[in-house]
Amino acid sequence: MLPVVTAEQMQAIDRHAIDDLGIPGITLMENAGIGVVHELQTRFPDLSLKKVFIFCGKGNNGGDGFVVARHLSGLGSEVRVLLAGKLSELKGDAEVNATSAQNIGIQVDELTPDNLNQHDPELRHCNIIIDAVFGTGLNKPVTGFMEKVIDKINQFEKFVVSVDINSGVDSDSGQLIGPHVKSALTLALACWKQSHLLHPSAGVMQETRLIDIGIPDKAHEGQDIRIHLCEEEDIKSWFQKRDPNSHKGNYGHVLVLAGSQGKEGAAGMTALAVLRSGAGLCTLALPDSCQKAAHPMEVMTVPLPETANGTLALSAKESILELLKEKSALAIGPGITTDPETVALIGEILPLIQCPLVLDADALNAISAHKDWLGTLPDKTVLTPHPKEMSRLTGVPTQEIQNNRMTIAAKFASEHSLTLVLKGSPSLIASADGTVVINPTGNAGMATGGSGDVLTGIIAGLMAQGLAPCPAAIAGSYIHGQAGDHFAETESQTTLIAGDLLRCLPETLKRILP
Repeated sequence: MLPVVTAEQMQAIDRHAIDDLGIPGITLMENAGIGVVHELQTRFPDLSLKKVFIFCGKGNNGGDGFVVARHLSGLGSEVRVLLAGKLSELKGDAEVNATSAQNIGIQVDELTPDNLNQHDPELRHCNIIIDAVFGTGLNKPVTGFMEKVIDKINQFEKFVVSVDINSGVDSDSGQLIGPHVKSALTLALACWKQSHLLHPSAGVMQETRLIDIGIPDKAHEGQDIRIHLCEEEDIKSWFQKRDPNSHKGNYGHVLVLAGSQGKEGAAGMTALAVLRSGAGLCTLALPDSCQKAAHPMEVMTVPLPETANGTLALSAKESILELLKEKSALAIGPGITTDPETVALIGEILPLIQCPLVLDADALNAISAHKDWLGTLPDKTVLTPHPKEMSRLTGVPTQEIQNNRMTIAAKFASEHSLTLVLKGSPSLIASADGTVVINPTGNAGMATGGSGDVLTGIIAGLMAQGLAPCPAAIAGSYIHGQAGDHFAETESQTTLIAGDLLRCLPETLKRILP
């Protein structure tokens, strides 16, 4: 897991590395600049032939920019630095690197309101613009002259590279708080920040990469880092190679409670996802009249009493409790509707469940109408709401959910002692201890009916195989998103449907499983 830090935490990590571990700040600045140039070299084999303008601020972010200028000049690139301030205002490592750049002949021009436009002819013909104006410390909208500097960076629609964070973006919130740089590439220094990963700020960064600047993990000591970004290696570590002498019973048996007339597909996709995730057995319990319509060959089905509307009836309670015996996990919700009798059934069985549980879709909507039911859930419970379902669960407007996804997800999971997958871009997995994991996989093509049903089945299947709720939710979200990414890469986002996720699961899991 990679740490995702706040501006305050990053500052403390820097200070710990410099003051306590003895790593000079100017060394870290040098490493940052070298890292930026290395990334440029991977994208521009002819970098030495490029004309580069570097906009520098007066702080350490500007100092990084001066290091970039020096190393680009050493490669033979034509480099020009535009300083948003006066050279006399620079201090510390930034001043040292500005002086070094000038000493080797790099032209540094001080920008003022009067001369801001005089570089336009050259900017029109440059190849790359480096944004090294503001770093992670910015927490208020940029105004006045500095707003015009940001507008100038955006004006010519060049390949813009932002150093650490796009100038004008609040690194902690993911929100666009005012004028901001739009980049082709943003290079996060040392650690990821929320704004690199959360929308809307991530939407103004076409690509993001993490640069190692030489800060050791020991520098993170003393920081209560509550947010992490999962990596594929994390997912791989949770899976074991199958025992050649095993049988289907070794890999769990999931009961899926899903479906209604007209929504049989949701039940079928959930059940198939259970099996595709590696579970040994899956039983699909659904309304009697839906049995044939949602009957994948590999899935066992059980017809249950139904209402006049073709939904699960309250009288199905005893049958469900009997089915739950010796089950490894239970998934409830896809396609069950909010028929009053079905909702009453959910309320009757929730306090009696003892196996790991995944709740999605209308099961969440049922709980939203009876929030006291949250206190009846078993210890190993995963909820998988999308933002509107999360709004119903919390009573918080959907837009406010979207503006504060991290905080709201962490608070809800902690208050109710459960694991929460808040779906979206990106999906967030919050655990009972208040920590949050950001899932890096998935794409807009997955905004299609049935996608969530597949996720529910994957998570239930992983829990049935013995993964704890939080690892199952993290791995399930990663695998689900990776399947979507695989289809988008080989076909397209636009044509993706939920069944494609099921078809891509074998190839996805092949990469991950030992």
